[in-house]
Amino acid sequence: MAIAVRLRWCLQIFMLEACVVLTHAANLDYLRSTLTNYFSDTRHHAVKPEYKQRTATFIHDEFIRFGLETTYHNFVFDGVEYANIIGVLKGDNFGTYDDQIIGVGAHYDTVNVTKGVDDNGSGSAALLEVARQMTSLESKRKHTVIFTAFDREEYEYATFDGRFYGALGSKYLISQWLLPWIQKNYPQTVGTFSPYGIIVLDTLMDYNNSARSQIIPPDSLQEFQQLFPGVVKNLQSDNLQGDFLATIFRTQSDSRLANEFHQQWGKMGRADYEIEMFGLAPNLPDDVLNKVADLNRSDHINFWAKNIPAIFLSDSANLRGKMQDCYHHTCDSLEVMLNDDNLNFLAKTSDTIAATVDKLSQSYAAVSGAPGVGKTVLTLMTASSICVFLIQTASRL
Repeated sequence: MAIAVRLRWCLQIFMLEACVVLTHAANLDYLRSTLTNYFSDTRHHAVKPEYKQRTATFIHDEFIRFGLETTYHNFVFDGVEYANIIGVLKGDNFGTYDDQIIGVGAHYDTVNVTKGVDDNGSGSAALLEVARQMTSLESKRKHTVIFTAFDREEYEYATFDGRFYGALGSKYLISQWLLPWIQKNYPQTVGTFSPYGIIVLDTLMDYNNSARSQIIPPDSLQEFQQLFPGVVKNLQSDNLQGDFLATIFRTQSDSRLANEFHQQWGKMGRADYEIEMFGLAPNLPDDVLNKVADLNRSDHINFWAKNIPAIFLSDSANLRGKMQDCYHHTCDSLEVMLNDDNLNFLAKTSDTIAATVDKLSQSYAAVSGAPGVGKTVLTLMTASSICVFLIQTASRL
């Protein structure tokens, strides 16, 4: 028994010193200060252009500080210039057929009447936190990662396939920057390029575990039951609590990305912060899709239109809690949205995104071996598996 106690104690010390380094843990102070200082006021070109520019400059400068290859993508619409901000973290396979790019993106602009802390200060803060985490680890990766802050997502009159939607920044980024960039850097893969896809973040921090804080639109209940029977059953059995992150994806095209995110979410603890998977089957009729249009209301729709895999993460915006009243209104503010539950919910989401991107980009660390052995390559995910094994072993002693 004494030997077992000593072994368990040694394993616990080792895990404290080694395993914690390999797990993702969001910096709550960074998330809070980012939201407070740069995403707490209107970011609209005609209302507060100075604040919006200050936010864009901050994102750009943070990308540079994190060591990303950073650039503005400027585009013009209706005589006004806008700016997407792009940061590239190149992998070993950059420019080759073997590279499988993964992206993370969030829009940073707002409508003209809101402070936009949840929509979409939360997604932008998570984008920066993921970039911070991934570049703070002493690691390399095989596949390239692209971080993108989209401008002019909030545009209510652009149309696609007869539907009203926004997302102008991502639309122009794909056609004017991403596709030419791929043709330039991956000329041998044109027509066969197969990225992992992009994780789109939009409104992420309205957590509410009160009964009936989550809405299923009454006029769409039949369609939700038809398309997502498991989700509806879960919500109804949980008294319609708004305590989950919604993951929206196409079952035929985006499952690889969605399933990896779902697995990583389960490893992050805090089981009270739940997840629901909204998988859209292929070839759904327009009348059904129109009934669940809230699931198509962000930048992911433009990637879907170009057959690029994408998943959309959201707290469901105006279908939940305080955002039922505050979506696109002045009360989407620090006073209403910034609290400990919301911040920790955003932190778990950020950690899960970082772990997902780390796994798919195949990150690895160079570990010095014994004298004369040279360097050994140890993947971070393998190291994490070792830690899980040690934790399980210690718990059995």
